[in-house]
Formats: sequence, C-alpha cells, structure tokens
Amino acid sequence: MATSTNAGASSSTAVTLPPLPGAGARSRPFSISVLAGFSLLLAIVTGIPQLYYVLFAAAPGVFAIGPNTNPLGAVWYWYILNGDNTYRHVDPSVLAGAIEDAFLLSPLYLATGIGLLRLRRWVVPVGLLGGGMIFYAIVQFFLSDIFAGLPSVTNSVSYWASNLPYLIYPLWLIPTLLFRRSLFWRG
Repeated sequence: MATSTNAGASSSTAVTLPPLPGAGARSRPFSISVLAGFSLLLAIVTGIPQLYYVLFAAAPGVFAIGPNTNPLGAVWYWYILNGDNTYRHVDPSVLAGAIEDAFLLSPLYLATGIGLLRLRRWVVPVGLLGGGMIFYAIVQFFLSDIFAGLPSVTNSVSYWASNLPYLIYPLWLIPTLLFRRSLFWRG
C-alpha cells in the first residue's frame, strides 16, 4: 500500500494501488517448463510424420516415401525407417499406430504442453491419460520388437534414439502430475 501526503495538509491519505501484472501469480518451476517444452516437441515430432504416413496410406503416389521424394517422405525413409524398405508399402499395424499417434497422442501432447505451461487444473487428467497411453504403447512396442528379435531394426542407434524419448516422457510426466498436483490447483 502506498501513502500519499498533501504538502499543505497535516493529514495523510492512503491510496490503494492496483496489483502489478503477475503479482500473486504462481511461478512455474523450470522443470515444468522443460517438461512442457518436451511435450510440445513430441506433439510436433509425432504428429507431422505420423500424419504423413496416414496420407501415404491414402494416396501413396502423392505422398511417397523414399530417398528422392519430398522432404517428409525422405525423413520417413532416412530417419524414421533408416532405409528400411519394408515400410514403403502400407502396413495395417503401422497405419493403425500412425492414426493413433497423429489423431490422438499428438493432440494430447499438445494439450498437455499447453496445460503445463499455463499451470491449468485440467492438465492432470489430460496428462495422465496421454502419459498412460504412451507408456502402454511404447512398452508394448519395445517388448514386441525385443521378443521378435528386432527383425526390422537396421540401425540400433537410430531405433533407440527415436523411441527412447517416448519412454522417458511418461516416466517423467506421470510422477510430476501425481506428486506435484498442488502446482495446478488455483487458490
């Protein structure tokens, strides 16, 4: 509270100033900001390539996958598939996963990232849903590949580098949402 005195008067008058912008607002911990950025990054890294694969399934002549195609087709070929030619045709299980990633998980990553940045209450159920889904999916993916002897893996570094973030994310997100829940409740 600021006080103002009148030079010619002997009494003082109290003036209440409005709070400064951001005063009383909760500060977001740096770790939450990093987790939010990770979530937003996964939304982009997951959504765009998986949507491209769905488009490839719908129109393979227009949305081709290969080394000499458009940039997204080349990314699919060189990074995600690492030159593995078995996915240059539409595989029903890969397509199902791509539909799930493009239309369900990527929007959940995006919503979770926004909720974490804004410290919103709704991020807890949304993040737990998305984190639980990706944890189930990535563990199933790893176990099926490992028990099958990793037959489609042509480069283990590329395989683990592109898949490990999807295991780290739920192992970081779920405990954060459960044990730091008070960050997301407004007073």
